[in-house]
Amino acid sequence: MKVLILLLLTALIGCRGTEPATYDLSAENDQIDMTSSEGLREKANRLARELMIIDTHIDIPYRLSKKDADISERTPDGDFDYVRARQGGLDVAFMSIYIPSEYQNKGGATELADGLIDMVEGFAIRWPDKFALARSVSEVRENFQKGLLSLPMGMENGAGLEGNIENLTYFYDRGIRYITLTHSTNNLIGDSSYDTRRRWTGLSPFGKELVEAMNRIGMMID
Repeated sequence: MKVLILLLLTALIGCRGTEPATYDLSAENDQIDMTSSEGLREKANRLARELMIIDTHIDIPYRLSKKDADISERTPDGDFDYVRARQGGLDVAFMSIYIPSEYQNKGGATELADGLIDMVEGFAIRWPDKFALARSVSEVRENFQKGLLSLPMGMENGAGLEGNIENLTYFYDRGIRYITLTHSTNNLIGDSSYDTRRRWTGLSPFGKELVEAMNRIGMMID
């Protein structure tokens, strides 16, 4: 699980010129015994409460599209829910808008992406005391101060764009802040490291155009 501390918060799009917060990790001036396992655990729990912890990839939307669950409560299966996230100190959970590679051949990739984004938006509507959308660093910080779990989004597999550069701005406006260019097979953007075929020998012409456009609007390239 990709877990990042606040020092990497500036990776959230829209943060140009924003200075990351810093924190004194020393044990000075507190009464915790740092020589014992209990003391170290107490210190870790304190840091988890006081620092912002970010997970950049959580697969819950696609999983819930197959089998619904109430993630505001502890769930019997899966690897994410509000209760466990809070117990672990998680503050920012990037929702993965996952597009299986099969959709680039059978169609419907953009429609699937829209549906999964609708689902994430629904989390914030259904449980406003627990979750909040986040499209910028400032929104993440505001949510943190309010005690809400931020839900930014990233698209896993750029097949969701369906080869249309206009869809980049469309999905940015819907809250997508990074795109994983390829997944398990080659797509219209470029070659996948999992695919032994080399259709493009790297990025396709569309992929090169896309990367330049992502850099212009400030979307992370995964």
